[in-house]
Amino acid sequence: MQWSGPLPRQQVITLPLAPGVRTRLLAAGYLSVQDLEHVPPQQLAASAGILYEEAAEVLVLARARTMQQSAAIPSHTAAELREAEVAAPRIATMCGALDALLGGGVACGHVTEFCGVPGVGKTQLGIQLSVNVQIPAALHGVGGAAVYIDTEGSFMIDRVHDIAQATLQSVADHVACDPTLSPEARAAAEGFSLASVLSRIHYFRIHSASEQLALVTLLEPFLAQHPGVRLLVIDSVTFHFRQDLKDLGARARVLTGLAQDLMALAEAHGLAVVLMNQVATRVQGEGASRLVPALGESWGQAASTRVILHWQGETRQALMYKSPSLPQGVAQYAIVQGGVRDVAQ
Repeated sequence: MQWSGPLPRQQVITLPLAPGVRTRLLAAGYLSVQDLEHVPPQQLAASAGILYEEAAEVLVLARARTMQQSAAIPSHTAAELREAEVAAPRIATMCGALDALLGGGVACGHVTEFCGVPGVGKTQLGIQLSVNVQIPAALHGVGGAAVYIDTEGSFMIDRVHDIAQATLQSVADHVACDPTLSPEARAAAEGFSLASVLSRIHYFRIHSASEQLALVTLLEPFLAQHPGVRLLVIDSVTFHFRQDLKDLGARARVLTGLAQDLMALAEAHGLAVVLMNQVATRVQGEGASRLVPALGESWGQAASTRVILHWQGETRQALMYKSPSLPQGVAQYAIVQGGVRDVAQ
């Protein structure tokens, strides 16, 4: 089946509006036509600081644009959706227990979120996936490139080098121990080198929420120019929004739009979109508490699969927090010099 994915969002700046009205809409967090759906004119006028008549005109233009798009919305049968789900390639993590928790690895065509406290290994996992996505298809890998968006400055090239070297050695050991491998697989393994791995990780350093939103918007043409990209990592996806956007209503609207854009990219390009997020502590009854992903329940719709990374004593654990098809469970994992691995028994 040819997967078409959802339609891209139409930006507010494409509507024929007065510059002042357009500026106020953007400042209030209304970035796309979809952000204006189900918003009454009184609410739009109050939140954007525009006249009621201007708000009514904006909504008329937005709904007309939505109706034009609706004629092109694709449909799929349940059988096609099931076929796409089963056939989705998965990116291994180098930790068998974590791969089992994820149903074989991180799925392409979906958004997966890893949430955890600082130091639990989120960045290490993102780097490991950026290397592993490049394992050749002839060796049961995905054979793709990666885009890594760094919002906190935690991406360290020395760690990339160490993790890549260890992964290359693991692949070489596998090839040496498997006499049944085809000549094509052995040739693919020889081409899987440190130079090729480093050259196929496209790195972006982001310093603000506005830069992050702009980059996500520009990813569509970037991916068209780099069709081999199969992984997008944002580490971390929420850092600048928690710092830059204090208006909770505007933040919610912007994050909803960002989530829609990321889901569209994942489905349209067969990307594994991996989001790193912080956690918050939720107090429950009788003084009990538990870790939950940051930014609340509204952001929870951004990812189809959510995993919480946490410490259990001195051991790192991954908890399946949400998944449409995978059972809840827990997996132990370790961060070593060579990257993400199983816990030594």
